[in-house]
Amino acid sequence: MASSRCPGNRRAITCPPKFLFHSIACPIYDVPLKGEGMDHRHGSLRILSVLFVMLLGISSLALADTVTVNIANNTGATLYLSFTTLNHAPGTITWNSSGSGCVNTGKGANAAYTQINTGQTCIAAVDTASSSTRFCAAKNAAPADCMDAQTNHQTMVETNFEAANNSGCFNSGAACVWYDISVIPSTCTDSLWKQNQCANTGGASYNVPVTLSCTNPAEPVYTCQGPTSSAYGPENYPSKCGNPNATCATGTPNCTNGVSAYFYPMFDPPENAYQPNAVCVKGNLSINFLSGS
Repeated sequence: MASSRCPGNRRAITCPPKFLFHSIACPIYDVPLKGEGMDHRHGSLRILSVLFVMLLGISSLALADTVTVNIANNTGATLYLSFTTLNHAPGTITWNSSGSGCVNTGKGANAAYTQINTGQTCIAAVDTASSSTRFCAAKNAAPADCMDAQTNHQTMVETNFEAANNSGCFNSGAACVWYDISVIPSTCTDSLWKQNQCANTGGASYNVPVTLSCTNPAEPVYTCQGPTSSAYGPENYPSKCGNPNATCATGTPNCTNGVSAYFYPMFDPPENAYQPNAVCVKGNLSINFLSGS
């Protein structure tokens, strides 16, 4: 989802680098996802990072061009997590194998994947070369192509990883990640949402409840959970994902019961002014899969 300005004017900058899962170009931050120039820059930074690791003994999970992601499984069942780039390829991710959180890790044609047993937390480092990506989870075996999550009715954790020198990280000196939750049905549009809450557009993309947060407490917490219901139309949207009809995004000033997840693309004004997406700067992204429906 590409927004026309920062959610809720949280920062005085226009047109943040959103995920482009639906094709909208941004005149300021329209950068290639994995162009040769970006790959070369990432390669150079990785070489420098390795040198620092050798000299300072820093863990590979804390390199300058990566973002740490903590993925907790509190569903009460074994969870299989997949990570896919916008072009249906495995994301560049390092699963921490030193603990018991990330097990049976691997890489398929369309996803990097891991198993997370119940009650465990998997810690991973994502290279910002992955750029626009999705995490998705299931209670049957991975891997899964998270770019097909709408067809498979899977909750979409959408992420856009940015290198430290990208404008999307606001000159923070650290790599960052934009994050949101999406449950948009496969053929839902803004106009169809206004017409009939996207009736007959494929059903909500939802299978497991989740909370997203950043260890930087200044950033918002987004939660989306069921049970599914007809409260927001006939597409079986989860009922506890904030209020999709609100006129503010969760975490913005003076917003109560705001928009916490994408029920529809939110490209058109005025909704594009309060999209529920945020950036985790100088912090780790936390993905907490919850119990319940």
